[in-house]
Amino acid sequence: MFRPSLRQAHLGLNPCKLLARVAVPVRHASQRRNVDKIEWKWFLLVAAFGTMVYVNVMQRIQEQDHSKNLEKYKKTFTEDEWNKYISEIQKKHLTLEKGEECYLLPVTNGNSKDSKVVKQIVEKLGAKVIDLNELVERQLEGGKYHILLKENLETHDPKANGFAYSFTYRLKPGIFTQLVSDEIKKEKDADPGAGRFLLLNYPPNIKEAIKFEQNVCSRDTLLVLKDEEDNNVVEYFETVDKIKHVKDLPKLDPLEISHVAKPAPLLETPQLKMLADTQPSQDAPAIEKAQWQLRQLGQPIRQYGESDEDVITRLKSLK
Repeated sequence: MFRPSLRQAHLGLNPCKLLARVAVPVRHASQRRNVDKIEWKWFLLVAAFGTMVYVNVMQRIQEQDHSKNLEKYKKTFTEDEWNKYISEIQKKHLTLEKGEECYLLPVTNGNSKDSKVVKQIVEKLGAKVIDLNELVERQLEGGKYHILLKENLETHDPKANGFAYSFTYRLKPGIFTQLVSDEIKKEKDADPGAGRFLLLNYPPNIKEAIKFEQNVCSRDTLLVLKDEEDNNVVEYFETVDKIKHVKDLPKLDPLEISHVAKPAPLLETPQLKMLADTQPSQDAPAIEKAQWQLRQLGQPIRQYGESDEDVITRLKSLK
């Protein structure tokens, strides 16, 4: 226990006050002002840095805002510019690029592989048959994409005239084309000389048709059993004259593909480099035929932001 000495008591010194004076340093007004200056300097530095970051982010957002910067982007393509653009994006190979042909029958009216109608078509074409409804059914039973398809499946109508399944909008376009492409590869592995394919209940929509020409085969023809009204897929192919009635389909000679043939690179395919009075061949992709017709009408072959579907829709509106 601390006890003050007699001298301390005599002088009236309080030891508690002495300890307090020793423990707490005296802070003068000048020192406080210096500390305040340092704090304000840090605050101003952080504020300036934050402002710079904010301005930079806003500039980036404005640069990506097409609605405010349309003058920076091309709205049309010349033929040479479009050919250059195509040659940049088409550096991959198609699933079928050795001269194979594909015939698409999106509306089967309930006819399956074993039906009389389909057998008659196969006899005329000499083609391998692939049914999209069967491919999806297999996937739902435990295939590679069964989880994705099950989560987005809305309805299944076995009595549908064409594609029997309906999926939510979240299902990314191209998955059905991928299923068809994988099945074609299996058929080609089993029979490398197979040259024709008949695809039943495919394509289910225009986006899949575009994916098919971009990734699988450009030599495609749409078949119809009868005149179809209010069918977007049929109208899409009809606009570019890539459609045939089954009743008018002649019997074709067998198409055998040499398995040693080298794939022709896409850069060697026709790229709209033609005279004004020369139409693309019947085997040309739908988008090439549509762009040729637009050029004949004096219209730009592709406007800024247009997809292949938009190009063909614009052509249809001009007819």
